[in-house]
Amino acid sequence: MKALLLDALRALRKRPGATAVAAGGLMLALATTLLVGLLALALASTDPAIPEPERIVMLDFKGNPPGQPSDWFAASPVAFGSLLKHSGAPLDLIARSSDDGFNLRLEGELQPLNLVVADPELVSLFGWRALAGDLRATLQRRDALALTQSLVRRLWGELAPQQALGRSLESNGKVYVVTAVIPDPDARNPLSDYQLLAGFDGQANALNEQDQQAIFMVNGRVFARLRPGGTAAEIGPWMREAFRASPGYAQLPADWKDGREAAYFRGLPLVELPFAGAENGMRWLQVGALGAASALLLLLAAINTMNLQAAQLLQRQRETALRRSLGAAAPQLLQLWATELLLPLLLAGAGALLLAWWLAPALAAWLGLPPALNLADPPPRVALVGLLGVCALLLPLALALPAWAALRRAPAPALQGRTASEGPWGRRVRQLLLALQLAGALLLLALTGVLALQHRHLLQADRGFATENRLVMTVWATPADAPKAAPLLAALNRHPAVQHWGFSSAVPARDTRGQQEVHVSASGHKQVLRLTRVSPGYFATYGMRWLAGEPRASSGEKLLVLDERAARALGFATPQAALGAVLRGGGDYLQEGQDPRRVVGVVAAVKQEGVREAPQAQGFLVSDEPQGNLTLYGPDLPALRAALDQAWKDIGAPLVRYVRSVDEQRSLAYRQEAQLAGLLAALALLAVGVAALGAYALVADTLRRRRTELVLRRLHGAGGLDIVRSVISEFRTPMALAALLALPLAAWLGSVYLAGFQERVAPLPGLLLPLLSAALLTLAVLAGAVVRHVRLALALRPIDVLN
Repeated sequence: MKALLLDALRALRKRPGATAVAAGGLMLALATTLLVGLLALALASTDPAIPEPERIVMLDFKGNPPGQPSDWFAASPVAFGSLLKHSGAPLDLIARSSDDGFNLRLEGELQPLNLVVADPELVSLFGWRALAGDLRATLQRRDALALTQSLVRRLWGELAPQQALGRSLESNGKVYVVTAVIPDPDARNPLSDYQLLAGFDGQANALNEQDQQAIFMVNGRVFARLRPGGTAAEIGPWMREAFRASPGYAQLPADWKDGREAAYFRGLPLVELPFAGAENGMRWLQVGALGAASALLLLLAAINTMNLQAAQLLQRQRETALRRSLGAAAPQLLQLWATELLLPLLLAGAGALLLAWWLAPALAAWLGLPPALNLADPPPRVALVGLLGVCALLLPLALALPAWAALRRAPAPALQGRTASEGPWGRRVRQLLLALQLAGALLLLALTGVLALQHRHLLQADRGFATENRLVMTVWATPADAPKAAPLLAALNRHPAVQHWGFSSAVPARDTRGQQEVHVSASGHKQVLRLTRVSPGYFATYGMRWLAGEPRASSGEKLLVLDERAARALGFATPQAALGAVLRGGGDYLQEGQDPRRVVGVVAAVKQEGVREAPQAQGFLVSDEPQGNLTLYGPDLPALRAALDQAWKDIGAPLVRYVRSVDEQRSLAYRQEAQLAGLLAALALLAVGVAALGAYALVADTLRRRRTELVLRRLHGAGGLDIVRSVISEFRTPMALAALLALPLAAWLGSVYLAGFQERVAPLPGLLLPLLSAALLTLAVLAGAVVRHVRLALALRPIDVLN
């Protein structure tokens, strides 16, 4: 073994450039694949502190109102906690939980903290423990709080957990006692995003009794443990029976439940929870796309290694013949070549592991994953085993074809100095392999272009409102805090940086879901409107275009502004025809109401829904009452922010606020599209680099083998252009095959991706332009890879070659 290793090292030292190219390409491809694998493992894992997570289920809910079905929420009405306790369901430790905000003064300003109110049974279900105090007793008290260790440090510095017990905190006029200190939550816990815990039945719970009993309000999560022998499939029917037996079921409209299901239910084990819900579904689609792209990149790197190995063994025909004449058998030669290839593979694997470990935190931060979610420190054992398995698979994949070609050549001609060429079939195989490399790079480049153009289109699409130079402040306040807004508004009205301002219950670029109500016109037309409560200045603040009427508010009657889509759906022939009409609305459960609302204006069509959702008819209830969001408009965004900060500081309102530009809010709404395009672009560039290396190696080997032929052609009258054509001819077939393979596939995949959007870029720029750009860029990279060798071919001197 020692002699074999020394022999392999000597062979590798003779070709350091080829070894570095092969190991470097494989290292980048392996690191990319490993990063995607680490990401998938982290997203799919559960909190290791939870005992038997496969036996713990979360109750899941899917509403089914007529014409308005929803996705699975990965949550449910908390009412199911009480309903199932009294139904005899085969569950133990049934526990409710709900998220809320907890306003606390930190660093001189009120800040919102994440609070989870939970039943004491969750302590046993999730394996929660306390660093100090009694967590179960804390969740049983009305005025008690449990604080995470990091929050204790923010409040009181480096304080021992035991010393935090008994201290008081005040929020929203209520006083709480710290009775437990807990570790910071594991990012893989279903309730990971909290800084405080309190009892579900305590004073911190913002859900009133009516909310806790509502059977169609998805306001929390309910967890339970399956009894021995029970399965998650049994939970859905139990939930359905409890739902139908509840008093709230009788209050549902007849058309929701007669002859149909008003909702669907299931029990979801914790081990399946990372894959549930629309948001997780999109994230796994993203991970799957990245996994496919990284696997393609790894295949390209393996092909590049195979090409380099074939070229090396072709150059070593005489050495191989000598070894065989001295008694080396085929298995011994295979062992030597495998060792020579294994060493760069192991080097590439070790480098990939270090690179993935170094890049993992940056990747997690860029994807917006929780900082506590650990991807690679240390790497999971399954990831290490997978890395070794991939290296073991790459060894025969990269060696089989070159070794077969080397062993089939007879030793005698090579010993006589007549080394054989790779032959026409060898050349065709290598051209085919290069074509696959170019096709992979071309495919990834084209898809990157499609995603980038679609993301740009989403950012620039006309949604009926403007976002530039708009600043939105979200305030956590109650109706009793409304008088505190008057001094703020007076200050903003006086400031020259503020041109318009408006209140709203939703931010158009952020809140893609909203309140819906049925409205009926005098002509009998019925339409579900998405309602947003706004102040009169809202429309000018967001630059909405008026088609008829004008904004105004009155305390005497309820006023409504429609968008163009809503006016047509309600039977009005023109926007002007809608003015003054009285609509009936205000019904619960998407039923007709008797609340009169007068139409005072119509604006151009507005779309507040997400990019994959159909646009809805919009209605705006106009009122002077302050809402939770205040948007400011001015020509200078920094001056606008300074004006808001100064006005807020001057009034000294004891409220929690969150400030961000509307452009930022819009970018966050399209963040997944931007992330996927960015990651795919990085993989595409790596694939282009690998393909360029493959082309560079092929043309270098071609020039080495055809030096004599090229010189003889020069001596027989061939010009420089003829030599260029001869060298470039090696790449016509691979490039044509790559285009034939990649472009139709890229067009199909791009059209499938675009079909998922309600608003998408037009086919001509959205598909044709990326395909053409990818082809031209691939040609440019290919030309750059061969230009040096073409110049060398033109500079060959006959006397140097023929001697």
